[in-house]
Amino acid sequence: MREKLIWLVMAVAAAVPALGSPIFSLDSTTTAFGLLGGTISNTGTSAVVGDVGATTTITGFPPGTATGTVFPAPSSTVSIDAYTDFVNALATAEALAPTQTAPDLLTTDTTFIGNNVYSFTSPSISTVSGINLTFDAQNNPNAIFVIKVAGDFTENGALTFHLKNGAQADNIFWVVGDAATISVGSSGPINWDGNILAGSAFTMSAATGGSGVLAGTINGCVFAVTANTLAGETNVNGCSSTAASVPEPGSWELVSLGCLLGILALRKLRGRL
Repeated sequence: MREKLIWLVMAVAAAVPALGSPIFSLDSTTTAFGLLGGTISNTGTSAVVGDVGATTTITGFPPGTATGTVFPAPSSTVSIDAYTDFVNALATAEALAPTQTAPDLLTTDTTFIGNNVYSFTSPSISTVSGINLTFDAQNNPNAIFVIKVAGDFTENGALTFHLKNGAQADNIFWVVGDAATISVGSSGPINWDGNILAGSAFTMSAATGGSGVLAGTINGCVFAVTANTLAGETNVNGCSSTAASVPEPGSWELVSLGCLLGILALRKLRGRL
């Protein structure tokens, strides 16, 4: 009878699905860097939290500064290893199947719900001023937001970010297939929430007044396959190693049902012992 009891408990446990499997991650080799790419160019007194590295050339550090190491390019194997990990992670992120569709950020405020992969109906996105972006973690501070743009992403005019119910800027990933551009102009300084992973280049334009004026702050890390250009003073606050997990629909309900069935089965079998 005990063997039968053990077998039934194992069967119930096997019938309960997992709460979700990791679908995206940046490892610690990559996230030690706040700014990473094929090339890096900076013209102002930008400040980076973490390391700075490139596979070919770095210019503008100094006057730019980093809390970590500005690795020499192209001789640093540390930068090359981190870059390789980033490119692999970007390919993985680009292959993720969307779980939600987002509007194209032209006329509509948008709310992103945590633990989802969002895509847009247009391949390239160019925003306008006055759009509010709300990131709702639904009281889960570990909730991940993956925002995918197939082509170019250009911020023309400031977006306003709202982090709600425990949402963390560090858990937002902007995955851009081609070029990512933050066009500051007269609207600066820009405050941007989330890590930027660009398939070609990232550019932060200068604010009105030139490279000596703060263009904006990026609350996350900035990685680009070909080139990172900080045309003005930019603060990059870096990122940390994070894995994204999307639960299967109804998994909590199925877990609860599985536990209930297990309890009922145990009580029934104990009554026969």
